[in-house]
Amino acid sequence: MKRTHKLLALTLAAGVLSFLQACQKDDGFISRSTVDLKNGQAFVNNANPERTFYSSARHIGNGRAQAWVTENREGEPVSVGLTLSAGALTNLPDEMTGFVLELPKGKGKNFYTFVMLDWNPQGHEPPQIYGLPHFDVHFYIVPDEVRLGMLPEKVTEFENLPSDEYVPAGYFRGPGFVPFMGVHWLNGASHELHGATFTQTFIWGSYDGEFVFWEPMLTRDYLLTRPNEVIGIPQPAAYKRDGWYPTRYEISWSKYGNDYTIALRDLQFRQGQ
Repeated sequence: MKRTHKLLALTLAAGVLSFLQACQKDDGFISRSTVDLKNGQAFVNNANPERTFYSSARHIGNGRAQAWVTENREGEPVSVGLTLSAGALTNLPDEMTGFVLELPKGKGKNFYTFVMLDWNPQGHEPPQIYGLPHFDVHFYIVPDEVRLGMLPEKVTEFENLPSDEYVPAGYFRGPGFVPFMGVHWLNGASHELHGATFTQTFIWGSYDGEFVFWEPMLTRDYLLTRPNEVIGIPQPAAYKRDGWYPTRYEISWSKYGNDYTIALRDLQFRQGQ
Protein backbone atom coordinates (compact mmCIF):
# COMPACT_ATOMS: atom_id res chain seq x y z
CA MET A 1 0.00 0.00 0.00
CA LYS A 2 2.99 2.30 0.41
CA ARG A 3 5.98 3.03 -1.81
CA THR A 4 8.33 0.10 -1.74
CA HIS A 5 11.23 1.09 -3.95
CA LYS A 6 14.59 1.49 -2.33
CA LEU A 7 15.09 5.21 -2.91
CA LEU A 8 11.94 6.21 -1.03
CA ALA A 9 12.68 3.75 1.75
CA LEU A 10 16.14 5.19 2.28
CA THR A 11 14.73 8.73 2.16
CA LEU A 12 12.18 7.86 4.81
CA ALA A 13 14.81 6.27 7.01
CA ALA A 14 17.05 9.30 6.70
CA GLY A 15 14.15 11.56 7.63
CA VAL A 16 13.38 9.55 10.72
CA LEU A 17 17.02 9.35 11.76
CA SER A 18 17.42 13.09 11.45
CA PHE A 19 14.93 13.53 14.28
CA LEU A 20 16.39 11.00 16.71
CA GLN A 21 18.41 13.49 18.71
CA ALA A 22 16.99 14.41 22.10
CA CYS A 23 14.93 17.53 22.57
CA GLN A 24 13.53 19.42 25.51
CA LYS A 25 10.32 18.30 27.18
CA ASP A 26 7.19 19.96 25.87
CA ASP A 27 6.24 23.39 27.13
CA GLY A 28 3.37 23.83 24.68
CA PHE A 29 0.65 21.66 26.23
CA ILE A 30 -1.55 23.19 28.91
CA SER A 31 -2.96 19.95 30.24
CA ARG A 32 -2.37 18.74 33.81
CA SER A 33 -0.14 15.92 32.56
CA THR A 34 2.37 18.37 31.10
CA VAL A 35 2.51 20.46 34.25
CA ASP A 36 3.48 17.35 36.18
CA LEU A 37 5.93 16.30 33.48
CA LYS A 38 7.77 19.62 33.73
CA ASN A 39 8.39 18.78 37.37
CA GLY A 40 9.90 15.44 36.39
CA GLN A 41 6.90 13.45 37.60
CA ALA A 42 4.44 11.02 36.12
CA PHE A 43 0.84 12.13 35.93
CA VAL A 44 -0.98 10.52 38.88
CA ASN A 45 -4.73 10.71 39.40
CA ASN A 46 -5.27 10.34 43.14
CA ALA A 47 -8.64 8.69 42.54
CA ASN A 48 -7.08 6.13 40.22
CA PRO A 49 -3.99 3.96 40.85
CA GLU A 50 -2.90 4.20 37.21
CA ARG A 51 0.18 6.28 36.35
CA THR A 52 1.17 7.79 33.01
CA PHE A 53 4.79 8.21 31.90
CA TYR A 54 5.84 10.49 29.03
CA SER A 55 8.48 10.62 26.34
CA SER A 56 10.38 13.75 25.51
CA ALA A 57 8.34 16.02 23.26
CA ARG A 58 9.12 16.73 19.62
CA HIS A 59 8.42 19.87 17.63
CA ILE A 60 6.03 19.40 14.73
CA GLY A 61 4.47 22.27 12.80
CA ASN A 62 3.67 25.00 15.30
CA GLY A 63 3.13 22.49 18.10
CA ARG A 64 4.39 19.42 19.89
CA ALA A 65 4.02 15.64 19.86
CA GLN A 66 4.52 13.51 22.94
CA ALA A 67 4.15 9.76 23.48
CA TRP A 68 3.11 8.11 26.73
CA VAL A 69 2.27 4.82 28.39
CA THR A 70 -0.17 4.34 31.27
CA GLU A 71 0.37 1.47 33.68
CA ASN A 72 -1.69 0.00 36.52
CA ARG A 73 -0.66 -0.71 40.10
CA GLU A 74 1.16 -3.87 38.97
CA GLY A 75 3.14 -1.97 36.37
CA GLU A 76 1.20 -3.49 33.46
CA PRO A 77 0.34 -1.24 30.51
CA VAL A 78 -3.33 -0.33 30.18
CA SER A 79 -3.00 2.34 27.46
CA VAL A 80 -0.32 3.69 25.16
CA GLY A 81 -0.76 6.84 23.14
CA LEU A 82 0.36 10.02 21.43
CA THR A 83 -0.70 13.56 22.23
CA LEU A 84 -0.57 16.31 19.61
CA SER A 85 -1.00 19.93 20.63
CA ALA A 86 -3.39 21.92 18.45
CA GLY A 87 -0.51 23.82 16.86
CA ALA A 88 0.93 20.58 15.48
CA LEU A 89 -1.67 20.71 12.71
CA THR A 90 -0.44 24.05 11.35
CA ASN A 91 2.71 25.01 9.45
CA LEU A 92 3.52 21.37 8.75
CA PRO A 93 6.46 20.43 6.48
CA ASP A 94 5.90 20.12 2.73
CA GLU A 95 7.86 16.86 2.60
CA MET A 96 7.35 13.49 4.26
CA THR A 97 8.66 13.72 7.82
CA GLY A 98 9.19 11.09 10.52
CA PHE A 99 9.59 11.32 14.28
CA VAL A 100 10.61 8.60 16.72
CA LEU A 101 9.42 9.06 20.31
CA GLU A 102 11.02 6.59 22.70
CA LEU A 103 8.80 5.49 25.58
CA PRO A 104 10.30 5.64 29.08
CA LYS A 105 12.43 2.61 29.86
CA GLY A 106 11.11 0.16 32.42
CA LYS A 107 7.51 1.39 32.25
CA GLY A 108 4.48 -0.66 31.26
CA LYS A 109 6.56 -3.86 31.48
CA ASN A 110 8.58 -2.56 28.50
CA PHE A 111 6.06 -4.11 26.12
CA TYR A 112 5.58 -1.00 23.96
CA THR A 113 8.96 0.43 23.05
CA PHE A 114 8.46 3.57 20.95
CA VAL A 115 5.98 5.49 18.81
CA MET A 116 6.85 6.52 15.26
CA LEU A 117 4.84 9.43 13.89
CA ASP A 118 4.91 10.05 10.13
CA TRP A 119 3.48 13.12 8.41
CA ASN A 120 2.56 12.48 4.75
CA PRO A 121 1.64 15.83 3.12
CA GLN A 122 0.85 14.20 -0.25
CA GLY A 123 -0.45 10.97 1.26
CA HIS A 124 0.93 7.75 -0.18
CA GLU A 125 0.03 4.81 -2.37
CA PRO A 126 -2.50 3.89 -3.52
CA PRO A 127 -3.15 7.59 -4.24
CA GLN A 128 -6.80 7.08 -5.12
CA ILE A 129 -7.40 5.91 -1.53
CA TYR A 130 -4.64 7.25 0.72
CA GLY A 131 -3.50 10.25 -1.32
CA LEU A 132 -4.74 12.78 1.25
CA PRO A 133 -2.50 14.63 3.76
CA HIS A 134 -2.43 12.41 6.83
CA PHE A 135 -0.55 11.10 9.86
CA ASP A 136 0.61 7.51 10.44
CA VAL A 137 1.00 6.68 14.15
CA HIS A 138 2.94 3.43 14.68
CA PHE A 139 3.03 1.80 18.12
CA TYR A 140 5.95 -0.67 18.10
CA ILE A 141 6.73 -3.57 20.48
CA VAL A 142 10.27 -4.16 19.18
CA PRO A 143 13.31 -1.93 19.78
CA ASP A 144 13.97 0.80 17.24
CA GLU A 145 17.22 -1.00 16.37
CA VAL A 146 15.10 -3.86 15.01
CA ARG A 147 13.07 -1.46 12.86
CA LEU A 148 16.23 0.15 11.52
CA GLY A 149 17.45 -3.35 10.63
CA MET A 150 14.47 -3.90 8.31
CA LEU A 151 16.64 -3.29 5.26
CA PRO A 152 15.29 -3.32 1.69
CA GLU A 153 17.26 -6.46 0.82
CA LYS A 154 15.73 -8.50 3.67
CA VAL A 155 12.95 -9.79 1.46
CA THR A 156 12.87 -13.19 3.17
CA GLU A 157 12.14 -11.60 6.55
CA PHE A 158 9.43 -9.33 5.13
CA GLU A 159 7.82 -12.24 3.29
CA ASN A 160 7.83 -14.41 6.43
CA LEU A 161 4.21 -13.60 7.27
CA PRO A 162 2.42 -14.35 10.54
CA SER A 163 0.47 -17.62 10.60
CA ASP A 164 -3.26 -17.38 9.94
CA GLU A 165 -4.23 -17.71 13.60
CA TYR A 166 -2.31 -14.49 14.38
CA VAL A 167 -4.07 -12.44 11.69
CA PRO A 168 -7.05 -10.44 13.02
CA ALA A 169 -10.47 -11.23 11.65
CA GLY A 170 -11.17 -9.53 8.32
CA TYR A 171 -7.61 -8.32 7.71
CA PHE A 172 -5.51 -8.97 4.61
CA ARG A 173 -1.94 -8.22 3.61
CA GLY A 174 -1.39 -5.00 1.67
CA PRO A 175 0.86 -5.05 -1.40
CA GLY A 176 4.63 -5.15 -1.03
CA PHE A 177 6.46 -4.05 2.09
CA VAL A 178 8.03 -0.88 3.47
CA PRO A 179 11.71 -1.05 4.49
CA PHE A 180 12.46 0.35 7.95
CA MET A 181 8.79 -0.15 8.81
CA GLY A 182 7.19 -3.53 7.98
CA VAL A 183 4.41 -5.26 6.06
CA HIS A 184 1.02 -3.55 6.33
CA TRP A 185 -2.25 -5.40 6.92
CA LEU A 186 -5.57 -3.72 6.08
CA ASN A 187 -9.05 -4.12 7.49
CA GLY A 188 -11.28 -5.34 4.65
CA ALA A 189 -14.25 -3.58 6.28
CA SER A 190 -12.62 -0.13 6.26
CA HIS A 191 -14.88 2.43 4.63
CA GLU A 192 -12.22 3.85 2.33
CA LEU A 193 -11.85 0.42 0.70
CA HIS A 194 -15.53 0.56 -0.28
CA GLY A 195 -15.68 3.95 -1.98
CA ALA A 196 -15.83 6.32 1.01
CA THR A 197 -13.34 9.15 1.45
CA PHE A 198 -10.45 8.17 3.72
CA THR A 199 -10.66 9.78 7.17
CA GLN A 200 -9.14 7.23 9.56
CA THR A 201 -8.32 3.54 9.58
CA PHE A 202 -6.42 0.99 11.67
CA ILE A 203 -3.50 -1.09 10.36
CA TRP A 204 -1.51 -4.00 11.77
CA GLY A 205 2.18 -4.34 10.84
CA SER A 206 4.34 -7.45 10.67
CA TYR A 207 7.97 -8.43 10.19
CA ASP A 208 9.71 -11.82 10.21
CA GLY A 209 6.72 -13.90 11.23
CA GLU A 210 5.02 -11.73 13.84
CA PHE A 211 3.07 -8.52 14.29
CA VAL A 212 5.32 -5.78 15.61
CA PHE A 213 3.24 -2.59 15.38
CA TRP A 214 -0.29 -1.18 15.38
CA GLU A 215 -1.09 1.91 13.37
CA PRO A 216 -3.99 4.33 13.49
CA MET A 217 -3.84 6.31 10.24
CA LEU A 218 -5.80 9.57 10.11
CA THR A 219 -6.11 12.62 7.91
CA ARG A 220 -5.37 16.15 8.99
CA ASP A 221 -8.85 17.21 7.86
CA TYR A 222 -10.41 14.52 10.05
CA LEU A 223 -8.51 15.76 13.11
CA LEU A 224 -9.67 19.30 12.40
CA THR A 225 -13.27 18.10 12.92
CA ARG A 226 -12.27 17.52 16.58
CA PRO A 227 -13.41 13.89 16.71
CA ASN A 228 -14.22 11.91 19.83
CA GLU A 229 -14.17 8.26 18.86
CA VAL A 230 -13.27 5.00 20.58
CA ILE A 231 -13.36 2.13 18.09
CA GLY A 232 -13.14 -1.63 18.58
CA ILE A 233 -10.20 -3.53 17.08
CA PRO A 234 -10.79 -6.93 15.42
CA GLN A 235 -8.83 -9.62 17.22
CA PRO A 236 -6.92 -12.70 16.03
CA ALA A 237 -7.54 -16.22 17.28
CA ALA A 238 -4.10 -16.31 18.96
CA TYR A 239 -1.02 -14.19 19.75
CA LYS A 240 2.57 -15.19 19.11
CA ARG A 241 4.17 -13.61 22.19
CA ASP A 242 3.02 -12.84 25.71
CA GLY A 243 1.92 -9.24 25.95
CA TRP A 244 -0.72 -6.56 26.35
CA TYR A 245 -2.72 -6.10 23.17
CA PRO A 246 -5.19 -3.34 22.28
CA THR A 247 -8.89 -4.05 22.02
CA ARG A 248 -9.93 -0.48 21.18
CA TYR A 249 -8.31 2.68 19.85
CA GLU A 250 -9.15 6.30 20.52
CA ILE A 251 -8.97 9.44 18.40
CA SER A 252 -10.18 12.45 20.35
CA TRP A 253 -9.93 16.17 20.94
CA SER A 254 -9.63 17.75 24.38
CA LYS A 255 -10.94 21.28 24.80
CA TYR A 256 -9.31 21.42 28.23
CA GLY A 257 -5.88 20.40 26.98
CA ASN A 258 -6.21 22.04 23.54
CA ASP A 259 -4.78 18.83 22.12
CA TYR A 260 -5.52 15.57 20.33
CA THR A 261 -5.11 12.03 21.63
CA ILE A 262 -4.39 9.00 19.44
CA ALA A 263 -4.18 5.95 21.68
CA LEU A 264 -4.43 2.18 22.01
CA ARG A 265 -6.90 1.54 24.83
CA ASP A 266 -8.11 -1.33 27.00
CA LEU A 267 -4.91 -3.34 26.65
CA GLN A 268 -5.48 -6.98 27.58
CA PHE A 269 -2.82 -9.52 28.53
CA ARG A 270 -2.66 -12.44 26.08
CA GLN A 271 -0.47 -15.48 26.41
CA GLY A 272 1.67 -16.33 23.42
CA GLN A 273 1.10 -19.58 21.56
